[in-house]
Amino acid sequence: MNQKKVIAIDHGNRNMKTLNYTFPSSYLESGHLPTFGDVLVYGGKEYTLIDQRMPQKTDKTKDDSYFILTLFAIGKELAGKTALDECIDVELLVGLPPLHCKEMSQRFAKYFKNNGNEIRFELNKIPHIIRITEVYVYPQAYAAVMTVREQIKDSPIVNLIDIGGYTVDLLQLVSLRPNMSVCTSLYGGVNSMFQKINEQVRAKGAMNVPDSIIEGILRGNKKILSTCSNERIELVQSNAQQFAYDMVLSISQSGLDLAENKTVFVGGGSILLRKFIKSTKLVSKSIFVDSVRANAKGYQLLYDNRKSLQAQTSST
Repeated sequence: MNQKKVIAIDHGNRNMKTLNYTFPSSYLESGHLPTFGDVLVYGGKEYTLIDQRMPQKTDKTKDDSYFILTLFAIGKELAGKTALDECIDVELLVGLPPLHCKEMSQRFAKYFKNNGNEIRFELNKIPHIIRITEVYVYPQAYAAVMTVREQIKDSPIVNLIDIGGYTVDLLQLVSLRPNMSVCTSLYGGVNSMFQKINEQVRAKGAMNVPDSIIEGILRGNKKILSTCSNERIELVQSNAQQFAYDMVLSISQSGLDLAENKTVFVGGGSILLRKFIKSTKLVSKSIFVDSVRANAKGYQLLYDNRKSLQAQTSST
């Protein structure tokens, strides 16, 4: 009997996240070029990860980009934990935005299964043989909220806000269950803020500021702050403050009561903008999920709860 492994993966537009790893959601076909990072060999081609923003993909099954990235994620989670010549049966835990989960979950699951066939690949010269036997699709953001369930379990209504690179996803929870009648996506995630900052930078005749520098300024990274001019720091921070205010104002107009109900912020954008969101004073009862891997952790929690309930049912 093959070994079995359960692997939770959050397929972000900017970063891929597993329980143990975070890496960019972008790669290039490296061929014989020298590489200085992770190298995947699959289907006779070599791929290497690069720190570059991937174009937004509402349907991630349209090409094999996220399949390749998933092999990177699986290889990282399996490295050093399995026999190299043995096929591993993988149960994959993944997610989609709540608004798309019902419509696209079957297609998303089929995308990864490879018709139940073996998948052979190498990551950093370590060979792997896997078969993806099951794919469980959970609602993003809702899964992340499960990691702070104790803080909201007694709240009748909870606002859930997931700030990503391209969208801000909104969902109301009633007694911890999704209320799909109050569920929507607002276009204009943090990538639009990065773009606006660089539009202003270019207007001053300067070169674009890399995302990593903007993020470093917003996170208060002392090393990055020491290398930036006061003018650049002020430009980034003032744009972030305005962006946060405009975003929260839009959210409050979408049907979520930010004054009375607890509001849980998840996603990398929430972590990045936490102090700016708080300073708007438009959200009275905020909870921030600080882990960028919260969705992957939530998928695992939901999976474990399901298995536990099944075990209890079968024993009665």
